[in-house]
Order: sequence, then C-alpha cells, then structure tokens
Amino acid sequence: MDFKDILEQWESSPEGQKAAEDGRFSHVLKEKEAGSRISAPPGTHTVYHSGHASLVQLKNLRPQAELDLHGVTAEEAQRMVEDFLRESLNRKLVKVRIVHGRGLHSPDGRSVLKDVVLRTLKASPYVRATGTPAPVDGGSGAVWVILQRGKAEPVAR
Repeated sequence: MDFKDILEQWESSPEGQKAAEDGRFSHVLKEKEAGSRISAPPGTHTVYHSGHASLVQLKNLRPQAELDLHGVTAEEAQRMVEDFLRESLNRKLVKVRIVHGRGLHSPDGRSVLKDVVLRTLKASPYVRATGTPAPVDGGSGAVWVILQRGKAEPVAR
C-alpha cells in the first residue's frame, strides 16, 4: 500500500470527510471540484474564480487562440501582440499562445521577437500571467498568456 492508497482510504473514512469539511482549505477543494465539473463548448468563455488555486487550473488549460509572429519585424510584432490581446479579451478568451520563434535564423542567433513580446506582455494591463509552454507546444519559442478578466472592454484602435 503506497501513500496514495492510504490517503484515499483516509479521505473516504468519516474522520477524513469531517476533516476535509472543517479544514481551512476546504473552500479551495470545493472550488477545485466545482471547476473540474465546468464543461463548455469549444470557443466559449468559462467562468473561473479568482485566487491562486484557480490560476493553477488556468495554466493547465489549452490555449484558445494563437498568434504566430514568424517573419514579422519587431515593430509589427508589438502592434500585433497588442491587437491580439485586445481582440482575445473582446472574445472573452482565457488563455492564448504567442509564437515568437527562437531566433535560430537571426544573424546573431538571438530572438529579437521574444524580447519584444515579453516586454509588451509585461506592460499590458490585459495580462494576468505568462509562461513557457511544453516543448511540444512551442517551448522557448512561444509563450502562453492568461488574460486578466474584469477589465473594461478595450477600445479597438
């Protein structure tokens, strides 16, 4: 019997259930359970709660839209990222991915677009969190973005 088996056995006992209901983290567990039951058709916005626990859930979502910046200049990339974030927020998306490339074809082998993208994301009021996707999803040549909900509808330029 490993730890997982022992924990499951304890959680199914009356003492374990009472401890889970009375515990100070019971609201986190209930929120997690409620979030796992949410199912929505593809392309629709799902409601999520605020807080650190829900951010973990959001990080595990698949991106709902993608912007590929291969072949554009730094100035074009900045404008395209700003427009993409604004449009994604208007579409009520939660998580998106921006592909900027690794800079393998740059003269100095450095990703110019990555710096532009990260700087633009850091300055944006529409960004809640960012991170590097798994290698199969772009790895260091991309970034995922969790959008900040609750902002006023952005005005299109």
